[in-house]
Amino acid sequence: MRYSAIALAFLLLGCGTGTSSLPTITPGAPSATGSPLPDLQPRLDAIGVLLTECAARLRGEPVAPADNCAHVMPDVTGVIDEVEKQSAKLPPAGQAAVTDVRRQLAEIAPCEPWFAAGGVSPDGQLDARCKKAWDALYSGYSAVRNSA
Repeated sequence: MRYSAIALAFLLLGCGTGTSSLPTITPGAPSATGSPLPDLQPRLDAIGVLLTECAARLRGEPVAPADNCAHVMPDVTGVIDEVEKQSAKLPPAGQAAVTDVRRQLAEIAPCEPWFAAGGVSPDGQLDARCKKAWDALYSGYSAVRNSA
């Protein structure tokens, strides 16, 4: 299932989605020493693309059960598990970012129905809380990606 999400992410990247004002998760400036986790770069990039594509879905359009966006949290968790196993290779900021993403994944878990509904609900407080959790997860994942 993870590989299908990665394949979709590459497909979406190749096809493009037109002009978008959404931020994207992209690699930071290359370091002189290279990536501390070169073996994980393809997965980190693919999940970053998937998160970027899923962010566009949070505009009120329900997420179909077969849509990979409905399964993005397990994909993020899987790649963060792999990064965490090798986190000693990351700079301190990257290690802190991994910890932050773990916390953010726990915070967004109650928002699964909100996410499946396209990022809207009749409860304004739930909308605000879940949007904040999504934004934090997106930002945290970007920090992990850029440090790796």
